[in-house]
Amino acid sequence: MQLNEKLEALTDSLKEYVDTNYELIKLEVIDYSSEVISEIISKLIVGIMLVLFAIFGGFYLSYYLSDVIGIDYIGFAIVSGFYLIVAIFVHLTKKSLIETKICDSFIKQKLAKKSD
Repeated sequence: MQLNEKLEALTDSLKEYVDTNYELIKLEVIDYSSEVISEIISKLIVGIMLVLFAIFGGFYLSYYLSDVIGIDYIGFAIVSGFYLIVAIFVHLTKKSLIETKICDSFIKQKLAKKSD
């Protein structure tokens, strides 16, 4: 009878251990996913604000340049040409300037969080 009781206690302890580990993993997944989602949302909001700033700033600059130069459409052509040059530069250097730095930043952030 003693062995049977010990096996039963061991089985209960094992079940409790598995349940506790399951809850811990579930909480860690919730914590990680909430951090990722909040980071994405905050960066999305900042990105939207920057896009709106670029749009309205571009309109303002286009009208201003058109007024200064005296030709109605030339300001819009200059500003759109500038945006085209910036887009080409970003496209050509996206791997070295953007993707690598974002990956490095993400890895450093996650490693720093794990060490805490």
